[in-house]
Amino acid sequence: MKTGIHPESREILLVDRSANFVLKANSTAKTVDTFEFEGKEYPCIFIESSSASHPFYTGEQKILKTGAVDKFYARQKKMEELAKKK
Repeated sequence: MKTGIHPESREILLVDRSANFVLKANSTAKTVDTFEFEGKEYPCIFIESSSASHPFYTGEQKILKTGAVDKFYARQKKMEELAKKK
């Protein structure tokens, strides 16, 4: 491997403040912010959602019924009936 061409890899934190969730990872991402974790200061990236706060992983997923799906299935059924009559 050539020297001097690879980006610097270091430990960073991915912090989800909405769920108080911290994930330590190795990354080459450039960061400006820092965060203290386990008594040590790490460079960090603040993220909007993680497995601790995303509805899919927490089981708090909400299903909104807008009626558009029902209308689609009604049109599809109607077209199938018309195709059978021909």
